[in-house]
Amino acid sequence: MEQIVTTIENTEPKLTAWQRLETIVKMSGVSVNAFARSIGLARGENLYQIKKGNNGISRDLAKRIVDYYPQISFSWLMTGEGAMTIDGKNQTGIPFYNCSCPEDLQRLENDVEDGCVAMPGFEDCCAVVAHNWRSKDGVPEGAYVFLTRIERRKRYIALGQYFVVSEGYTGFCSVRTLRKVNKLKLMGGKVPVDARYLGRDDVQTLYMVRGVLTITSAAIDLTGK
Repeated sequence: MEQIVTTIENTEPKLTAWQRLETIVKMSGVSVNAFARSIGLARGENLYQIKKGNNGISRDLAKRIVDYYPQISFSWLMTGEGAMTIDGKNQTGIPFYNCSCPEDLQRLENDVEDGCVAMPGFEDCCAVVAHNWRSKDGVPEGAYVFLTRIERRKRYIALGQYFVVSEGYTGFCSVRTLRKVNKLKLMGGKVPVDARYLGRDDVQTLYMVRGVLTITSAAIDLTGK
């Protein structure tokens, strides 16, 4: 399963005009020229001039982008300040949870979201978590984690990274299916020894990590597994 690594917000130092624009182009999953055509430009030359540093992002260009991608903040596009996306209860998209510690992750079970995030290619996700703490769970501090709910009684669960809710452990870890004993093996530095082997009934909820989104101040890196 493809997992994407990039970033969503880091305003110190601010991203350049091209870095902000490139973030949205990569979100769209198309080439620069295709992106230009999608927002009504004849070709991508205007965008390449921004990449070369000859131009900034004009108000007309920013308006074209937010008209096509309404989840993108006009102010962030123009200035690089604030959040890239617009969160709000009246917005449609993936429920967003701003978490400052592992205990906050329990909010996913209570449906108390902070807003919504729209992200092309991730419409099948049921939640986006802002991972705002340092840990050994394999998720970078400040990353946005896109999650898809998995049926815990599913016969085979593919090896990968998951968010597990159980009595013995709640958090991110790698999960492997042990079919002979019908158990799940939880792997990771934060998983307690007595919670590393769980029966299906011991798992309350299981989310697959569909993608991890991050932004670096120097460059936008988009890689897949």
